Amino acid sequence: MVRLAHFSDIHLTAQPLGWRVRDTFNKRSVGWVNVRFLGRGARFRYASDVAAVLRREFATRGFDQLVFSGDASTMGFAAELREAATRIGVGDDSLPPGLAVPGNHDLYTGRAIRDRYFEDAFAPWQHGQRVGNEVYPFARKVGHVWLIALNSAKPNFLFWDATGRVGHSQLDRFRRLCKSLDDGPRIVVSHYPLLKEGHTVEPRWHRLHDWHAARDAAAECGVSLWLHGHRHHWYVLPVAPNLPFPTICTGSSTQTKRWGYHDYTIDGRRLTGTRRVYDFATGAFLDAERFELELP
Repeated sequence: MVRLAHFSDIHLTAQPLGWRVRDTFNKRSVGWVNVRFLGRGARFRYASDVAAVLRREFATRGFDQLVFSGDASTMGFAAELREAATRIGVGDDSLPPGLAVPGNHDLYTGRAIRDRYFEDAFAPWQHGQRVGNEVYPFARKVGHVWLIALNSAKPNFLFWDATGRVGHSQLDRFRRLCKSLDDGPRIVVSHYPLLKEGHTVEPRWHRLHDWHAARDAAAECGVSLWLHGHRHHWYVLPVAPNLPFPTICTGSSTQTKRWGYHDYTIDGRRLTGTRRVYDFATGAFLDAERFELELP
């Protein structure tokens, strides 16, 4: 059996952020308004406290692997990503090993990609088998299970744009990587969902643009499960005519009243999931819903 902790969308920040003049002319200025005046800051005002409790969960619950599906930061500053990595224990040898992919907030600007803010902060969680020299995708075997990190995030310059894209070149590397993997369930870890609740496509300015291509490539590669975040409430999608394998959204792990993460046990091809929800009164995570999936 393999035991995984899946968490996402913690949206931590730091002080000082490291503002530069150029940041007043890119998406960060609008992001700051959203945090300061439009409610995002209030929704994540306890994020650092919850992250500390989350780290204690990782240390005490016997996980084999931690799985993070992106959006560690609020506006993609290097200081935020370093702070988030420190708070959740990236590189802490007393914790289980981790695997991480970036979210759209982590790749908020082109500079964040060029200077590899996320990859530098989360370097200990970026080890794996690759094809070529590109960071993504990469694969890591945990017990009998393959975890495959796929980057679906990109910077967006319009303030209302929160879309993602995997891209043809990464999907080509993904196919080649999968051909090199041996037997075992294959689980993709990515930030964006393929589909939202009800097996429907996300709104135009929030979706994964090439979800069709990503889905078809994953099916071709024998993927058994797609783990993601991006949407801040959790849901599970079983196999359907437009979805050849199940997907699980763990939601935001630190947003007030939606905070939680998933504890998965994979026995053969049977996944048993427990949602652990943060209880503000006791300052602890408690068991909530349970679900089961047969991985195709």
